[in-house]
Amino acid sequence: MLTAPTQPLELERMPRFQAGHYSVQFATSEPQITEAQALRYRVFYQEHKGKPSDEMVRIEREVDEWDPIAFHIVVTDQNANNTVVGTLRLVSNSCLLPSQLFYTEKAFNLTKLRDKYTRILELSRYCIAPAGRSGVILMLIWKFAMKFIIDNGYQLMLGCASFPGTDISKHRDILTYLYHNNLAPVELMPEPTVKNAVAISSFATQPSAWEQAKKAVPTLLRGYLKLGAKISDTAIIDPQFNTVFVSIYVDANDMLRDSHTLVPR
Repeated sequence: MLTAPTQPLELERMPRFQAGHYSVQFATSEPQITEAQALRYRVFYQEHKGKPSDEMVRIEREVDEWDPIAFHIVVTDQNANNTVVGTLRLVSNSCLLPSQLFYTEKAFNLTKLRDKYTRILELSRYCIAPAGRSGVILMLIWKFAMKFIIDNGYQLMLGCASFPGTDISKHRDILTYLYHNNLAPVELMPEPTVKNAVAISSFATQPSAWEQAKKAVPTLLRGYLKLGAKISDTAIIDPQFNTVFVSIYVDANDMLRDSHTLVPR
């Protein structure tokens, strides 16, 4: 059975935000979490052509081991019977089970970050239904997540920044730009633990201009970059989700210094 993790103080602090006919909150019931998983399945596997497991195909939901311990942000549409039209999953290191790692640690060793920070939050499984990608839903998700992070004293947020398709050459400009402008310092560098990793330095010989690179920057990633995000020096080719991704993290102190940039554009 899927339930939100029992951390009442954290949950009670979070109000519901609204913009027009959309509202955002943490999922508070199993049906809402199930709806979020169904949306993830439609976006990641049906729309983006990932490779789901047989079980996911059978139930038409994207599920994994982190769902039962996660906080699931959901945006609902009052004009469509409060259907879930956007979601983002938050996993706190305080909620991880003994010996359980973050999802990001399936591909990266995060020991250097874990040794420095004690309050860590992983952001993952962000997706929005096709009809709601005008920006309002993203704004609500982002505003809600940032309030949760600040109110609960998280020191670090981390996750993966993904780009569609597994042909890394198509992402040369943006990865080159990030490598030359947003590279994590060596002492905090996430280190790849899988074979399908590509060193960005192997093709990032000349810096890319932002005007050239920004054409390939997903909207959510723009928000992270405004907060001073740092990326890994390697990219992972991921056939399951049909993406190329890098590890990304943001120090909350950097985020708070630039608090006027909390809403991505």
